[in-house]
Amino acid sequence: MLRMGGTRQKHATRSSWMLLVFSIGGRRLAVKTSEVSGISAWNASIPVGGRTPFITAVVRQDQAVLPVFDLASVLRLCVQGGNPLCLRIKHPLGDMVICIDEEMPVLQTLEATAVQAYRSKDIPAEGSYASGLDEIPILAIAQLGSSM
Repeated sequence: MLRMGGTRQKHATRSSWMLLVFSIGGRRLAVKTSEVSGISAWNASIPVGGRTPFITAVVRQDQAVLPVFDLASVLRLCVQGGNPLCLRIKHPLGDMVICIDEEMPVLQTLEATAVQAYRSKDIPAEGSYASGLDEIPILAIAQLGSSM
């Protein structure tokens, strides 16, 4: 019988997070790619009345009419650029959109060990990670609108 020389090879399964990093008002934020339905040019929004905080408009995408979650207002920022983008996200209550800066979002893979608790309480986050001197929150999409 053959034996390994006392050392076993362990096959560690590393978990990583696939993120989409975007900005609003120059502030970088991230969301899990599994919670993104798409990115497109921003269409003019149609204001709507209602009691839902931060849902004050809708946009039309093909045959769908989607609520706009005004994340810029939550963060007290203004979307930057003359050609903003539309980030379509998968919320448990249905798809919604967020208007983001015109700077093209980037995909990033992050090791799970790099995720830390988000220190600020300005937005619901699953955690955050450091990028240089910046702390980039990873949005908790399911909580958008419910804790604000």
